[in-house]
Amino acid sequence: MKITIALLVLIYALIVLIVCLKIGHNSAYFLTPDSHYYLQATQNMLDGKGYSIQFENRETFCAIWPIGYPLLIALTSKITSLSLETASKIVNLLALAGCFWLLFNRFREKSWWIVLPFLASSLLQLYANTWSETVFLFFVFGFILLPNSQGFFAIVAFLMRYTAVFLLIPLLYYRKWRATTVFLVFIVSYLVFNYWKTQTFTGGHGFWPNEPFLARLERGFVGVIQEILFFAVRDWDLKNPHLTLWWQAGIYGLSALQAGVAVFVFWQLSIYFKKKPTVPLFSPQRTETSVFWRVSLAYFLFTLVIYLSDSSIENLYFRRLAPSSLLFSLGAMAWISEREALYQTLKWPIIVFFLSSVAHAVPKIW
Repeated sequence: MKITIALLVLIYALIVLIVCLKIGHNSAYFLTPDSHYYLQATQNMLDGKGYSIQFENRETFCAIWPIGYPLLIALTSKITSLSLETASKIVNLLALAGCFWLLFNRFREKSWWIVLPFLASSLLQLYANTWSETVFLFFVFGFILLPNSQGFFAIVAFLMRYTAVFLLIPLLYYRKWRATTVFLVFIVSYLVFNYWKTQTFTGGHGFWPNEPFLARLERGFVGVIQEILFFAVRDWDLKNPHLTLWWQAGIYGLSALQAGVAVFVFWQLSIYFKKKPTVPLFSPQRTETSVFWRVSLAYFLFTLVIYLSDSSIENLYFRRLAPSSLLFSLGAMAWISEREALYQTLKWPIIVFFLSSVAHAVPKIW
């Protein structure tokens, strides 16, 4: 058990190191327009102005994003006396530590291996940004791994991101009627309060797209394919026009290595299923493995519906799809870990795959 804890700490320390390197290399790169609004709302709360932002040249209640993430940033900044930007990064890293703790409590000896998807380059980009997704993921993990407290975790996840509405799907699927009712009442109450303050439920979102449906569907499909192919192979430094040929060759070589490992993993899985064709991927019982997959699917389908019906969702890219990708990957890791022979065959190849993904996230220009 001590070795498991040491490995978890090592993986977490590696993530913290990469996040610090990325932010240190170009801090402004990890503050998007959404980030500035989060920080502005946080500062207004600390200044006693309430949960408000300057939007479209007027001061307004911040209905566009729920209050949870800015509130956590404000509390962290107040406790530590650090800047809001630094506090936002600490909030993300603390949420990540919470994810590791929840997974350790459930999977114990193999938890160090199951958390490897957290090293995906897409996710390392996510942690470095002042965005609410990392904290949102922590509460989704609580929803999955602590089933007796699902109502609580669903509500707090909603306070981080409105998209937590998707948790109604697994709640209904598992017939958690009481938790569903409480969660639904909370959602309606929060949105009605938004409407009272701004005459909109979520700050003006919800306009039907002007582009043809098939064109939008095609663009969304391209985004999904890119997420599947590049979830752990994405290297943003390739966008840098000053990247040398040596660095480019190294990145493509690393990607080729990962592609080779992926082919090996799928080949071994095909062999396994040929020997045991009746093995179900989705257990009829409620296991963490099946719940990871079902919640991943529920999030993906909900996000797709919102994308197709709301013009404010410009495209399906890594930030929107990362929660689904991570949940699916963790379910796959848990499923493999339950089959000892398959686990021993795939353990080191998958370790190599995700450690290679970390290399994609390391800044290439100094």
